[in-house]
Amino acid sequence: MITALIGIDWGSSSVRAFRIAPDGTILETRRAADGVFTGQGPYQDRLRALLGDWRDAPILLCGMIGSDRGWVHAPYVEAPATLDLKPVAAPFDDAHIVPGIAFVDGETCDVMRGEETLLAGLDAPDAVVCLPGTHSKWATLESGRLTRFRTYMTGEIRAAMLASGAFATGVEQAASPGAFAQGLHAAGPVTAALFQARARRLLGKLAPEHTASFVDGVLIGAEIADAPAHAVTLVAAGPIAGQYKSALAGRIGAVVDPEPLAARGLLRIARRAGLV
Repeated sequence: MITALIGIDWGSSSVRAFRIAPDGTILETRRAADGVFTGQGPYQDRLRALLGDWRDAPILLCGMIGSDRGWVHAPYVEAPATLDLKPVAAPFDDAHIVPGIAFVDGETCDVMRGEETLLAGLDAPDAVVCLPGTHSKWATLESGRLTRFRTYMTGEIRAAMLASGAFATGVEQAASPGAFAQGLHAAGPVTAALFQARARRLLGKLAPEHTASFVDGVLIGAEIADAPAHAVTLVAAGPIAGQYKSALAGRIGAVVDPEPLAARGLLRIARRAGLV
């Protein structure tokens, strides 16, 4: 099948490249642990190594590669905004980079890079969308425009807390729906609820290997408590999708796998920009 586009999602810690067919199907995927923050060397050389013999289509990149710490800074578009974004040129063959989106509402400021491509792939005119991750996003789409969004540092806080300090148990963690539910319903502000993981463990009310599940419940519960009370389109796969489905109870409208969504979003943006 013909390759319409080579799409690349280049994040802070890793990179994925897709050969994308005209109908949005992923023909082939390549991955590398060569993130914007973790890799070294000129981006042209790193991209050449990732692509190898893939040179049969235009290239569109998204994610942290367009940040102020990336290859070429693709300035933010301010929301409310259409998802028909205009990529900026990169100094490599026929390559372009998708800009991020910023949202300012009074004293509240927020930004996204990469998630805008998933939202473009979703192609939903009206939706409340949850995109879990290191920095989870909750986005509102109205009449095909991204009108507002909010970021929660759920994944980053989780990783930092479990790596050291009071929650570093020294034992291998095991998923526990029961401990997750305990975390969801823990009382008090989020920092007080989090400390209960240590207190419950010391008092024999939480197994050490279930600490992570309890912390997940507290952090995801705090995120959802602040979110719009609407049916939610969840963009997630694997265990994290199961956690959010459990936490959201009957509020899930649809669950969508993010990987094919990224490819469809890159293709849509490329087409609307006249790159393919």
